[in-house]
Amino acid sequence: MTDKVRLASVGLGRWARVLARGAGRGDVIDLVSCFSRTEEKRSAFQEEYGIPRAASTYEELLADDEIEGVLVTTPNDTHRGVIEQALEAGKAVYTDKPIANTMEDATAIARAVKASGNVFAVGHSARRLSGARVMQRWLAEGKLGEVSIAEANFSNERGLELTPDNWRWYKSKSPGGPLIQLGVHHADNLQALLGPVKKVNCTTKRLYTDAEIPDATISVLEFEAGMLAYLGCGWASPGVYTLNLLGTKANLFYDLDFTHWDESHLADKYSSLKSQLHGQSERETVDLPATDMFCEQLEEFALAIRGEAKVEVGADEAVRALAVIYAALESDERDGAAVEVAEIIEQAGGIG
Repeated sequence: MTDKVRLASVGLGRWARVLARGAGRGDVIDLVSCFSRTEEKRSAFQEEYGIPRAASTYEELLADDEIEGVLVTTPNDTHRGVIEQALEAGKAVYTDKPIANTMEDATAIARAVKASGNVFAVGHSARRLSGARVMQRWLAEGKLGEVSIAEANFSNERGLELTPDNWRWYKSKSPGGPLIQLGVHHADNLQALLGPVKKVNCTTKRLYTDAEIPDATISVLEFEAGMLAYLGCGWASPGVYTLNLLGTKANLFYDLDFTHWDESHLADKYSSLKSQLHGQSERETVDLPATDMFCEQLEEFALAIRGEAKVEVGADEAVRALAVIYAALESDERDGAAVEVAEIIEQAGGIG
């Protein structure tokens, strides 16, 4: 592609670097500018990724006519303001998951996206992992039969490492801890595979972290189609990412080595997908075609700006994923009683 799509990074922490590396592995995107409130961060990011310029203010960046879209990796509780300002400036917006810190902000963003007509994408990358894509094909081809139970877990040691200078320490900025940071990936992925979640029961515990957030959470999801899922999320163990589907014809068991999560072009080499057919005692290895979830989602966003692709995960999908998490949090507040996802969305003003 000779005329690359010109994007800018906003919020220059660790995840901005992960995405910059992902964009650099393709040939569609040119990162032409960046912004952080800290000059040292701007200079370091420019030097590391060969970015020609940086903006000293967000307003300066948005006034740059060469920039077609922004990549937002600021803290969750800042997403709404940053996104709405970019939409008002006529920019396309990619934001990392979750779409926002609260349901009210999430639904407001969804309405702003619809009003603007701008391209908007949310980084729910897990549905792009090779194991998830193969599961999707097996479901579409009827090889699994009818799914009755799904088992999902996304956990790591982040809660043991948090200090008060990190925004994830605080309940107000990271409600549910691992649920909103990790579980929201599975909330999106499970709904992409099995359809909308109807209601959620959840229990959370704060066991080993000194932070304000829980470090052990268990949720039971009931889907509108009737099947059930277990969703476990923790912040007090070595990294785990698993997803299993149990069907009337076959089972699929997916396991990814979390230590390679940031290296999405390598992750499939450190993953396994195994099948167990009805009547079969041994599990067989299923081939996993190589994918690169970060590069893929960013290039899809960039090409959508040019009208050459369609965004897979937009505002509506992201709001519904976050609503599952907030249904879980509300259930925990109600001592594990079931909470309807539709209730959570309606209370926040609806998607529109």
